[in-house]
Amino acid sequence: MRILLASEWLSPDTGGVARHVDDLANLLVENGYKVGVITRKKKERSKRKYMLFEVSRLNYLRLLSSVRGKGGVFEKIRDFQPDIVHAHHAFTPTPLFTLWAAKTFNLPAILTNHSAYFCDYEYLLKTIGYIGFPFRTFIEKADIIVSVSKISKNFIKHFTTKDVIVIPNGVNVTRFSPRVNGLRDQIDSDLVILYVSRIVRRKGPHLLVEALRYVRKRIPSVKLLFVGEGAFEEYLRRRVYDLDLRKNVEFLGRVPDKELPKIYNSADIFVLPSVYGESFGIVILEAMSSGLPVIVSNVGGLREIVKNNVDGIILDRNNPIEIYEKIMFLYHNKEFRNMLSYNARKKVLKLYDWRIILEKIENIYKRLIEEKASTLYAYQKLFN
Repeated sequence: MRILLASEWLSPDTGGVARHVDDLANLLVENGYKVGVITRKKKERSKRKYMLFEVSRLNYLRLLSSVRGKGGVFEKIRDFQPDIVHAHHAFTPTPLFTLWAAKTFNLPAILTNHSAYFCDYEYLLKTIGYIGFPFRTFIEKADIIVSVSKISKNFIKHFTTKDVIVIPNGVNVTRFSPRVNGLRDQIDSDLVILYVSRIVRRKGPHLLVEALRYVRKRIPSVKLLFVGEGAFEEYLRRRVYDLDLRKNVEFLGRVPDKELPKIYNSADIFVLPSVYGESFGIVILEAMSSGLPVIVSNVGGLREIVKNNVDGIILDRNNPIEIYEKIMFLYHNKEFRNMLSYNARKKVLKLYDWRIILEKIENIYKRLIEEKASTLYAYQKLFN
């Protein structure tokens, strides 16, 4: 089977979509499939196990030339000749144009939605659904629509009349596993707190910095590690300076994927205090799979992953004082912390192992291809 994936983002781009598509492509190759990925052109992209098709930045206002022109999506599809197309993210040009082109070639097509904007404002979602008619035209081209969470399903249903299947993101449970190599012992601190995500306001890193000022009063040697980059980093660095937390906070920037397991194994607690806009949260799976107790805000898809006080902690108010209190509670209750870690790893193995997720996706591929073959056979029989 030849499978063509399409995504606006791909590593070294950061974010859940880029990670998901790269992981999926690599797993499909390991399972014996021929895989190609269409994405926008970027200088830093390295060689892959799968075929990489880069296109110039597509433009909604130049639809036909972007899709049909030399080096465009149509040309890539003709070159690769896929049996099925799987587009990722419903609101960016590259996957949407690829979806449209796939149906022009009469190829079975899947769209996975990774978004959940304004998920707490139903009236806004309805309005956006009506005015988003151009997106609806593209989205309806998909034979099957998948969402990574219930909250993202609720969002995308305002743009389609089709049923939506929920298949969550997955995590490599072998790569991200509880520490056994003593990495944590190399850090001279009584408590190491980890944040892995883009450094943007909606992810709540400022709340974590504000909470740290209180934690340090109780644990002077506490360390907070920020992994990621973003426009909010300059403000965050100034705030760290103003609060005299420079000895307690490290900005590690963008960390190569192969180094991430070591980072998780170097921490005691993982915190993601997002303010809004979380459709899922792959980093939560990575932390849980690594055996870290997690503290997350009560927004979007995060509350679908974590069960409060069973395999993680969900914040009620998501303010610095509450974050501080939850961190200190975990610090002083090692038995409870270990229970959360054990249950988190157990849940990930049962529900989010990439091998389980891949099987669900493969079943959709096979079903669509069989349906196309049956339709073609019936059509040929009718005219023979």
